[in-house]
Amino acid sequence: MGWTRLKPNYAGALKDAIERYRTPACRMLANGFLSMLDEAGGVIPQKNDLNLQNFVAVIPHLALVAVTKPDKCIYRVAGERLKERVGLNLAGRNYYDFVPPERRDVAARAMHMVIDTPCAVRAEIQQSYSGGSALMIEATGFPLKSSEPGIDGFILFADQAIEPDQLYHEVHPQLRGANVVHRDLIDLGFGVDADFEDIVQTE
Repeated sequence: MGWTRLKPNYAGALKDAIERYRTPACRMLANGFLSMLDEAGGVIPQKNDLNLQNFVAVIPHLALVAVTKPDKCIYRVAGERLKERVGLNLAGRNYYDFVPPERRDVAARAMHMVIDTPCAVRAEIQQSYSGGSALMIEATGFPLKSSEPGIDGFILFADQAIEPDQLYHEVHPQLRGANVVHRDLIDLGFGVDADFEDIVQTE
């Protein structure tokens, strides 16, 4: 196994990026966030203004993380379908603990980019599980502003398998790691970080 740099694709504005989504949960979250932006006149919403009732159909696949620089990305909420698939209760866990050490700095930079630019991301990620199994999932994340001391920002994610994943719910393997194989940067009206590069694992 080795590592290589991978430049993300620029997916344009959110309304133009919707067609890139491959899973219902991610597409619904993207459409819902677009509506929130339109209603707020393009202003990124505060986490405290988030109404999950607007995302009822997506809630089983949702995650909310609190980002504290430089090295914390703590799950506050994880939907039941997400928890069942990864075999863990993610609440209170640091997302970076599931990222190979070689790319944790890049993973943190990606999270900081989402809240600082601010922008959105869509990624296709190969997750590795106990027992040697692997699964390709789609994840998308959108920034929420923080008014909490010590929290630099929040990211609302949807996370759903691209391929059939029923086995993962039945036998409950546990998530061991994740490797981004594709990333789109999505402009929410504030641009994107054109210098960002992923570091991804290669065979």
